Amino acid sequence: MSEQTESKFRNNMKLPEFIFPSFWEYDPETIDIVKHAGLIMDRIMERGSWVSMLWLQRTYSKDQLVSFLEKRGNRILSSRELNYWALISGIPSEKRQKWLEKARGRHHVWRGRHSH
Repeated sequence: MSEQTESKFRNNMKLPEFIFPSFWEYDPETIDIVKHAGLIMDRIMERGSWVSMLWLQRTYSKDQLVSFLEKRGNRILSSRELNYWALISGIPSEKRQKWLEKARGRHHVWRGRHSH
C-alpha cells in the first residue's frame, strides 16, 4: 500500500469506541480524525491508555506526530509524556533535551497540590 493510499485509508477512519472516554466532554461521533487531529494527539499523548497510544501511532504518520510535537506538543505536554513521544518519534536528542528543560520549568497548576 502506498503512503498516499495509506493516508487516505487513515482519513476515512472514525474514532474507535475504546477512545470515547478520553473525549467525555465531546460527542465522540462528531470528532473528525483529520480536522481534529491536534485535539486527538494532545489528549491521547497526555492521558491515553496504552491501546489508544498504539491506535494513535497506527492512525497518524510519524511526520504528523513530529509536526504536532514541534508546533504544539512541546509547549503543552508534561515532561514525562513529551519525552516519551519525542523519543519514539525520532526527535534528535539535543532538541528533545531543550524541550524537556522548558517543560520542566513550566508552572503546572496542580503540581504541589494536596487533596487534604
